Amino acid sequence: MKKQISLLFAAFLCCSTIGWAQTQEESKMKDEFYKTLNSLNQEKKQALDKKDYAKVEQCIWNIIDNYKKLPETVQKRIGLNYGYHYYDIACYQSLQKKTEDALKHFDLAFQNGYVNYAHIQKDTDLDNIRNEKKFQETLVKIREEGDYLYILQKAAEYTSTPPHFTYMEPSDSNLIAVKEYFKLDSVAGTGDELSKIKNILTFIHNRIKHDGQHGNPKHLNSIALAEACKDGSRGLNCRGLATVLNECYLAMGFKSRFITCMPKKYISDCHVINAVYSKTLDKWIWVDPTQNAWVMDENGTMLSIPEARERMRKGLPLVLNEEANWNNKQKTTKEEYLDSYMAKNLYYINCTFRSEFGTEDKKYNPADYVALMPTGYYNDMEKGSYITYDADWFWQSPYQK
Repeated sequence: MKKQISLLFAAFLCCSTIGWAQTQEESKMKDEFYKTLNSLNQEKKQALDKKDYAKVEQCIWNIIDNYKKLPETVQKRIGLNYGYHYYDIACYQSLQKKTEDALKHFDLAFQNGYVNYAHIQKDTDLDNIRNEKKFQETLVKIREEGDYLYILQKAAEYTSTPPHFTYMEPSDSNLIAVKEYFKLDSVAGTGDELSKIKNILTFIHNRIKHDGQHGNPKHLNSIALAEACKDGSRGLNCRGLATVLNECYLAMGFKSRFITCMPKKYISDCHVINAVYSKTLDKWIWVDPTQNAWVMDENGTMLSIPEARERMRKGLPLVLNEEANWNNKQKTTKEEYLDSYMAKNLYYINCTFRSEFGTEDKKYNPADYVALMPTGYYNDMEKGSYITYDADWFWQSPYQK
């Protein structure tokens, strides 16, 4: 036992010694870099006094090259400002009338964080490239991030009015591609509006199986998702299916959203379905591609998500369509689907403000989402999203002015 403890201590001591040696070596490399940096800066200053701009440029490149030779751990401790150095290079290349190189490095300066718009405006070193188109294009981008008075002047007024829901028009080139890819004119058929909505729902349900045990592919647009599943080896989870269906509806001119249905307390899962606007019924209606499901009242009228939810709360009759099923393998019953599963998942809901091709392919911020919650309730899962307790506003007609 004593031998074992001794061996462990020796191993620990060895690791500690290695770590200490590495730190010492890194510190030495850092000190050497700063020593070289000071020397190059002195050389740079002397060249600048002589207006030897080629020599000044070379000094800056030497600084960058010396930095790049360092191990990544040492680079992190130093943190060279590439934006500042590329800007300097652009200036001295401009003074040498190396126009293309100067424009390239001016843009690289911006890409690496240089946004000092005020300084650029008065920096005469850039006069030789200032009227170039590429310079002006980069300057516009810099102004959007670094002209703080301009940014403030462009800011919207403070308001309590929430953002608008928007729906991509079917004339968008991406949605035209969706329409052609899925052959949606043929799928929808020549019947009335509601039959077209149902036909498209059933088509997507039959074409792509539900697979709730795995994540979706990287690219979250209908064509990429369908392509990933076309050999039948995989499916999509409910969010993926709802994304595909949403874009199909948009491509056919229907206003549509995919709706995330959330429980009061998240334990294992939630569910994502679609709301598509019917002009015939003048309301949003519930459609679920995972289950090929829609919900009706006792008279067979298709219901919206808020209508079905309110009927659940009041114990009023709800009817599930006969065609409802899971992967064409198992019939979906009203008792399991509505009374249990969706009753759990309709405590509150959320969606994006924008409904478009590849909605979640983009790097959205939380503020691009809106959650409709019961009055007095709040869930930290929606932190950063727009929160509303106004169901009438959330479910407003997309044709409302």
